Parts: sequence; C-alpha cells; structure tokens
Amino acid sequence: MSLSSPFSSSRGSCRRFDLGKSADQDGRAVQHRFSGSILVSKGGSILVSGHTLSAYLTGAGDLAAEGAAFSWEEARSKSLKILIEYQDSDGSWKRSSLGSGFLISPNGLFVTAYHVMKYCLENQKGRSRLSTGINCSAQHPALRYKAQNGEAEYEIEVISSLKEQDSINGKSTQTPDETIKHRDFVIGRLKAEPQARFPYWQVRDFKEGTINLTDPSADFEFKPLLPPKKVFIVGYPGNQDFVISHGFLNLTEANNRGYFAADLKIYNPAYLKKLGIASDTKWGIRVENHMSGGAVIDSAGFVVGVLVNGDSGNAGVLAIENVLENFFSRSKAPGVRAAVVLNPTKARLYLRKSSED
Repeated sequence: MSLSSPFSSSRGSCRRFDLGKSADQDGRAVQHRFSGSILVSKGGSILVSGHTLSAYLTGAGDLAAEGAAFSWEEARSKSLKILIEYQDSDGSWKRSSLGSGFLISPNGLFVTAYHVMKYCLENQKGRSRLSTGINCSAQHPALRYKAQNGEAEYEIEVISSLKEQDSINGKSTQTPDETIKHRDFVIGRLKAEPQARFPYWQVRDFKEGTINLTDPSADFEFKPLLPPKKVFIVGYPGNQDFVISHGFLNLTEANNRGYFAADLKIYNPAYLKKLGIASDTKWGIRVENHMSGGAVIDSAGFVVGVLVNGDSGNAGVLAIENVLENFFSRSKAPGVRAAVVLNPTKARLYLRKSSED
C-alpha cells in the first residue's frame, strides 16, 4: 500500500506488514526496513547491531530541555536494576545485571520483562501464576536475585507471570511480529518492610477491555502512530549506571498491544510541521543490553509501556494497558487490596488471582 497524506516514506511505498505469512516474505522485508532484525538475546539482554549510537541524555538539564515534566532523580527513584549474584569457583560471590524494571505502586510492585526473569521462572514455565509469589533465590539456592533502587537493594519475588509459551515462546530472539503477539512481562515485588513506601510511576486510566484477552496473539498490520508520541526510556544498560534515552514511538497496531520506535521516515514534512516536529528528526530510539524491562514514559511522566527488545536504532514496547489488563482487574475480590491507582480518575486495579486460589 502507498502511504497517503499525512504520511510519506523515504523508501517509496510502504508494504503491508503481514508477518504472519512467512519469514521469507513479509517478515524478512520488515526486518530489513527496521535496519536489521529486532532481537532479544539469551539471559535478558537486547542485542545491539552495528548502528551508530546516538547520545543518551546526560543529566537534568538535557531532560528538561527535551520537555520532560519529571526530574532525573525522580526517574531514577522509580526505576530498578535487576541483579543476579552467583558464587564463583573460589566461593566468592559475583554479580551481574539481568535487566531493568520500574515501580508502579507505593508498596513495591514493579514491572519487568519475562525474559529478564526467565531463569527464575524455569521451574514454573509451563503454567501461569497470578498473585502467587515466587522467591527467585529460593528457586535457585546458588543464586541471589536482587533489585537496586537508588542506593538501596532488595530481594525480589515474581508475583504474576504467564506461561513461557505465551511470554516468549522459548525463543531468545523475537521478530517484530512476535514482539507484539507475545506477552513478555511479569509483575514483581520488592521484599521490604511492610511499612516501606516507594516512589512510583503514574499510570493513566484507560477503557476497560482495551486489550482483547480472548485473542492476545491476533494477526495484525503495523500502522503509523498518529500523532507520533514523544517518550523517554529509562533503564540500566549492561553494568552501567542509570540512563535515559528519548525519541518518538511511530508505529503501532489496531489491537493496542504495543508500539515501535522504528528507524523509518513515515510522516511527510507538512504533517510534522503542524505538530511542531522538525522534519529532520532522527527516528528510532537508542536502547542497549539490559535495558529490557525498563519504563517507557511520556513527557508528562505517565507510563506508556515496558521496553522488551530493540537495537541501537529501534525499540519494541508493549503497552502498559497490555500488562495491566493481563494481571489486574477492576473488580475487587474479598480480602484483596487495591494494587494500582489510575489517574486522574483514581480508579483502582486489583491483582488477578489464579483460578485455583
């Protein structure tokens, strides 16, 4: 199909992104248009291709200049670095980063990617578990799972997760099609004192049923996001300190499951001018290893989604509505406290419980 107003393509007509047919047909074409395949590596990393990396924001001044309504320290205080500690052959404990995460409630509930916690969930991968705590360190006694929040560290547990087949389907790489169809996210909790309270990201209210839970892997076509959405991606690449990347989400699909910040010129200059966006804007967003599970935040400071894969020029994001509708309900079950409060309505969401509970 050709892109009609308000879109144009620097690469001519835009093919129908029908990845469900064949990796040798549309799938490979889309991966080419994404400047290389979009991958999730083993062990919770994002594989980086040979793109020239754009610079991260370097501090509070850069963040404010890009129009963020939140501060650098605020973003850091609401974000997590997921760590694993293991014993070396000499008995000493070593540590490594697995990925990123972000807080969504004052009592320490957080979101991260399923593949970040894949090894923790290895013994549970054949079933979905809702509101059932899994102590990752107890699952694997030779390992210790922790989350760093600012200068503090906490042990963690996974509260809600889906089957591995539904989350990543046992794969260490994901095509753009699989990114949207899989549900690569979990809900975890920081193991802190009962009275502990944490800063957390706000979530906008949304229409119940935004995500079709009866057909979560429905086929789809990519379409331009109207208008493109300015976002900030926060996380911890590799063993580095906290970083913030920024850019525009520019692709989505009709079922509201996710977005891409794709290294593609989709919009024509006249349309961008109306929005106050420079025609020479660089599309795509820089992400690196271990930023998986990090928050994708809009300029006003609300969660848009969770980063699940990408490379140095593209980012795959699953919508926060996708996470919340899978793991939370607006109906209160007996004895269940509200877990997430939506804004500005103050509507309350409650963790879903497994049917056998």
